[in-house]
Amino acid sequence: MSKTLTVVRKEYLERVRSKSFLIGTLLGPLLMSMFIVVPMLLAEAGGDEARTLGVIDRSGRFIEPLREALAAQGDDHITLLPINVDARTTAEGVGDLKKMILDQGVNSGLVIDRDFLEDRQVTFYSKSVSAMVMRDRVLRPALDRVLRTFRFASAGVPESLNTYLSAPTKWTSIAVTAEGEKAQHNEDAAFIMAVVLILILYMMVILYGSHTLTAVIEEKGSRVVEVLLASVPPQNLMLGKVLGIGLAGLTQFGVWTAAFFAISLQGVNLGGLTLDTTFLTPVILISFLIFFLLGFFLYATIYAGVGAMCNTVQDSQQFHTPIVMGLVIPMMMLSFVLRAPDSTVAVVLSLFPLFSPVLMFMRICVQTPPLWQILLSWVLMALAIWGASRLAGKLFRVGILMYGSSPTWASLVRVLREG
Repeated sequence: MSKTLTVVRKEYLERVRSKSFLIGTLLGPLLMSMFIVVPMLLAEAGGDEARTLGVIDRSGRFIEPLREALAAQGDDHITLLPINVDARTTAEGVGDLKKMILDQGVNSGLVIDRDFLEDRQVTFYSKSVSAMVMRDRVLRPALDRVLRTFRFASAGVPESLNTYLSAPTKWTSIAVTAEGEKAQHNEDAAFIMAVVLILILYMMVILYGSHTLTAVIEEKGSRVVEVLLASVPPQNLMLGKVLGIGLAGLTQFGVWTAAFFAISLQGVNLGGLTLDTTFLTPVILISFLIFFLLGFFLYATIYAGVGAMCNTVQDSQQFHTPIVMGLVIPMMMLSFVLRAPDSTVAVVLSLFPLFSPVLMFMRICVQTPPLWQILLSWVLMALAIWGASRLAGKLFRVGILMYGSSPTWASLVRVLREG
C-alpha cells in the first residue's frame, strides 16, 4: 500500500507543479466561458445592430404603424426606408428594391400588399439567409400586431379593448422541491449552469483520462517504467497513476469552484444572467463529484490499459477515438434528454455506465430523477470500473514491458484472452 501511495504522490505532485496545470487552472474557466458567455454577448450585441429595411407600402397606411410596432417590441434599431411607387407599378418598385439590396443600399426589403387587411400578403426580399432570422423573429410579430390593430379598428373594437385583448401573458417560474417547498426559479440561469457543469465534467474526464494514457506511454517509452516495476507491482503502479492524476483533477476543480463562488458573491452579470449559486444544491454538487470520480476512474482505467500496449502516442490514436465516443455520444443526446428526461429511452441510456457521467448528471440538473435511479447508475459504474480494472490489469501486466510492433485490436483481444 505504501508503494502505491508513493506512486500517487509522485503523479499528483508532478502535475500540480507543472506549468500546464497552472495555465489550465487559470485559463480553463475562461476558455469554457467562451463557449457559453461569448456567444450570448455576441448575440445580444448583434441583436441591436442597425438594419435598414426598404418598404413598399402600396396603400401608404401601414409603414408608420409598423415602425411603432417595432419600437414597442424593442426593435427600433431597424430603420424603415419608404420606396415611393405612386406613379409606377409594383413591379418597377420591386426592381428598384432588388437593386438597392444588391448595392447594399438596404439590408432587405418588404412589400406590403394594398389589400393587406384582407389577404394578409407580404413579400420579403433579402440577399443573405441570415435575414430570415429578422423576418421571423422581428418583422413577423410586428406585422401581426399591425394587422390585428387595423382589423380591430375596422370592426369597431375600442382601443382599450384592443389593448386588453392583445396583452401578453406574464410568467413566473416556480421550482417545487421534494419537500414540497416552492421558490422562484431562474430557468435560464439554471440551464446555463447545468450546461457549464456538464462541459466541465466532459472536458475534465477526457483531459485527465488522456493524461493517464500519455503518462503511461511516456514512461514506457523512456524505460522509466522498468525501474518502477522493480519495486512496484504492475497493478499497484496502474492504480497509483490513476489515483494521482484523479486527485490532480479534483484539485483543479476545487480551485474553479472556489473562484466561481467568490465571483458569484460579487453579483457578476454575464449576458443578462447573474451567476447564482442557489442552483448548486447539495444533490448537484455531490452528484458532480461522484460522477467525476466514477467517470474518471472508468475512462482512466481503460486508457491506462490501452496505453500500456502502445509504444507511442501515435499508436494509441486508433484506440482513443472509440473510447472517447463514450462521452461524445451522450453529449449529442443532451437535447433529447432535455426534452424528455423521464422517458424510457432517457432512463436506460443514462444508466449505461459509459453514458452516465453526462446523461444522468443532466437529468439531475434538469429534473432530479428518483433516488434509486441515481444510486443504480453509481452501482453500475462501480461494477464497470471493477470489470474495466480487471481487463486493464491484464493489458497493463502484459503490455507494459512489450516493445516492437504497433498494437492492433486483434492483439488487445489476444492478450485479454490469454491473460
